[in-house]
Amino acid sequence: MLVVLGLNGLVAAMKLSVGVLTGSVAMAADGVQSLLDGFANVIGLIGIVAASRPPDEQHPYGHERYETIASMAIAGLMTFGVVEIVRSAWGQFQGNDEPRVTALSFAVLIVTIGINAGVSWWERRAARRLRSELLAADAKHTATDVVVSAGVIVGLIAVAAGFTRADAVVSLVIAAVIARTAWVILRDASLVLSDATAIDPRLLMRAVLTAPGVVTAHNLRARSGGGRSWVEVHVTVDPDLRVNQAHAVATGVEEAIRTSAGDTTEVVVHVEPAEPPHTRPDPLFGDPRST
Repeated sequence: MLVVLGLNGLVAAMKLSVGVLTGSVAMAADGVQSLLDGFANVIGLIGIVAASRPPDEQHPYGHERYETIASMAIAGLMTFGVVEIVRSAWGQFQGNDEPRVTALSFAVLIVTIGINAGVSWWERRAARRLRSELLAADAKHTATDVVVSAGVIVGLIAVAAGFTRADAVVSLVIAAVIARTAWVILRDASLVLSDATAIDPRLLMRAVLTAPGVVTAHNLRARSGGGRSWVEVHVTVDPDLRVNQAHAVATGVEEAIRTSAGDTTEVVVHVEPAEPPHTRPDPLFGDPRST
């Protein structure tokens, strides 16, 4: 992450310097985007350190949601960047300044596209390996830089061809791209904070009901976050089973759920006798075997 921070700082400095020297609002906006990447990396480092702490008395489920909070902070920074870019583009529309198109501008953009593409690729791989929401969010953020820089190149070519307002138009397109990415990050974070599940609960219910010894199941609850899932379910078994036999059924249910939802899933199984009122269907998902 420190290497990514250094690369983003270098990219931001290059773009902002050339943007100021040439008067290109689009390149300066692209530099702001890269500068926000650097701030996002700092927030990310703080979030990863906080999320990696083990469970304690106040956080028995762990601290993974600090990553979600950090990703929302990244989206907030991106929103601030959108406002600044739109303000600068509007100023250029009202003025008569025309950006200068130089070979240095294209060279800087091509180099930074390569750097950002490499960083985004690395972050996506690391996010999948570590199951990190924060790295996934930052990978999306960095990937937008590639699209943004390509747009700036198109804008500079248009300016050289005589379309003097193309630079400001590209700036507004950049702002729209950043705004959409911020929205996606906020949407994903809100799903985690509202205890949404990334797993189809009906598939989970089918897995539970196919476990050996299970008669019925109800009160299935699942939520996801921090690259993990938590599942709770009540199952009914033959009332005449001994405790160790009922425990074996619960263990089979846990294995069935993890096979369906992933090895990192934490499962809690409540065992009840298969007699009324415990044999009632699940209020949300019913009995998928009857559909």
